[in-house]
Amino acid sequence: MDHPTVSQLQRITLLNVPLDIVPEEEIPRIARAFAEDETHKRIVFLTYAKFMKARRDAEFLSHLQKATLVIPVSKSLEMGCRFLKLSPLVRHFPFDFTIKFLGALEEKKRTLYLLGEHHDGVQTIAANIRTSFPGLTLIGRHTGHYGRDKEDPILKAIQKATPTILLVGTGIPGREKWAFRQGANLPVKITIHSEDAFKIMAGRKKRPSRAAFRKGTYELPRSLFNPLRLTRVFSYAGFGFLLLVERLKKKG
Repeated sequence: MDHPTVSQLQRITLLNVPLDIVPEEEIPRIARAFAEDETHKRIVFLTYAKFMKARRDAEFLSHLQKATLVIPVSKSLEMGCRFLKLSPLVRHFPFDFTIKFLGALEEKKRTLYLLGEHHDGVQTIAANIRTSFPGLTLIGRHTGHYGRDKEDPILKAIQKATPTILLVGTGIPGREKWAFRQGANLPVKITIHSEDAFKIMAGRKKRPSRAAFRKGTYELPRSLFNPLRLTRVFSYAGFGFLLLVERLKKKG
């Protein structure tokens, strides 16, 4: 079906979870349109883990349904859509999407606020932003990993700065839910939450190759060195069962 708020895009649902189909060539157009609109736009990157979280967390699912863009990341979601014969997904790695999105706004002299990471990390990100996007104006930044008593001053600083884009990363209470819970208090046009993008820009994580991302193997090395991740095989089995039930329902 057509996207409820963004023209020329399609939104589908996989097991009742919304996913948006955003062709790569559409990212600049969408970025510029979002920056011109006065309503608060929230962009969420949906991994397999977050997809399964939405299946059991009603609040998070409600947030996704209200999000302006839900960008699929994981190969598993693509395979699930293919199994149910839904429209083909276009997956995006959060870092690549964010860089392309920011690049589209550089020519418009937009403003940016950074929230997340430790002190050295956010300083590195700020330096990289200034170098890579000289047309964007960085008008504020604050580290993550702060106490609850620090949140009100941070919100007031963002309100005072009124950035076009709020880029949120690691160390934020509530993680991806934070932008939804605090959105009504923020005079921000676009909020993007991506811990992966922050880690890569801070130099704490390597960007996977395009081939590894396309094949869905980019997280395999981490799984091999983290036995707890191997327990996800049970989650995948449950996911496969849900897909099978859904497919049988459609046939019936």
